[in-house]
Amino acid sequence: MNNIGILKKKRLRAAAFVDYEHWYISMEKIYGKKPDIGAWVNMINERADVREITFFADFSNESLNKEISKIREYTNRIVETKNPNPYSEKDFTDFIMLDSLYQKAFADDKTDVFILFTGDAHFNSVAAYLKTICRKQVGIYGVKGAFSNQLKATASWWVELPTETDILKPYYDMILKNLRYLEMSSDKNSKITFRNTVQTVADHCAADKSKIQIALQSLIDNGYIQRIARKNGRQAEYSIKPDWEKLSADGLWVSDDSSGNIFIKKSSADAKDVSAESKPAKPNKQQKNKKYFAKKRSR
Repeated sequence: MNNIGILKKKRLRAAAFVDYEHWYISMEKIYGKKPDIGAWVNMINERADVREITFFADFSNESLNKEISKIREYTNRIVETKNPNPYSEKDFTDFIMLDSLYQKAFADDKTDVFILFTGDAHFNSVAAYLKTICRKQVGIYGVKGAFSNQLKATASWWVELPTETDILKPYYDMILKNLRYLEMSSDKNSKITFRNTVQTVADHCAADKSKIQIALQSLIDNGYIQRIARKNGRQAEYSIKPDWEKLSADGLWVSDDSSGNIFIKKSSADAKDVSAESKPAKPNKQQKNKKYFAKKRSR
């Protein structure tokens, strides 16, 4: 019996190295959000057999120190990079992480893939070394808006976070709840159109109309909502219809909660301005943290 066709392809072994200062600070400054470590770990495990993940940061900073317990849910490999010289502001994170990468490449020939999370152009040389000299696959994750184009060009593959879905997810929820309500309403003759949906959701949620429009168009472009044309004399009228099965399969809609996701009118006091939430949040840190955050910039 020929078993070649049923043999599973061997998964590549990988090691991941995370510049957590880049990830945490860039996400907070640009998007007003914190890293979703669990979602990222799932992403890299889909790409390769990840045997170890190491996080690097100056955890003496109060905000980053609070992240340690979250990191420990996934790994105990946490490297403190605080500068031991109290009179120097030099950042040691890049230096220590670079040293660890070179040591790993020299001592371990079984690792096939090096996964980095950083947007810093300082890592361009080590990425090139790993790929061209060591013949390793180099995948790099970085925060959108703080990710060196030179580093992207050097990588075997790269991914920017947050993804479009991450950014637009709150608006997806608003749109889908509205569409679900209209489909379940007694008025079966009501026309569900692109323009009316955008206006209704924006008014109801006190959200940015342009963001709702972008989110709805994204759902259409990705096949989650269909535009259906109906002739009305010489002109065509377009309505929209969600593909609930596809939305559920991809985790954008939880069918078990569908009966409870009714688009009930909120009072003005309860209205939530999601557009304001989506803007970069102004730092609300103690004075001692401002100096620290200012010195860590994307290069």
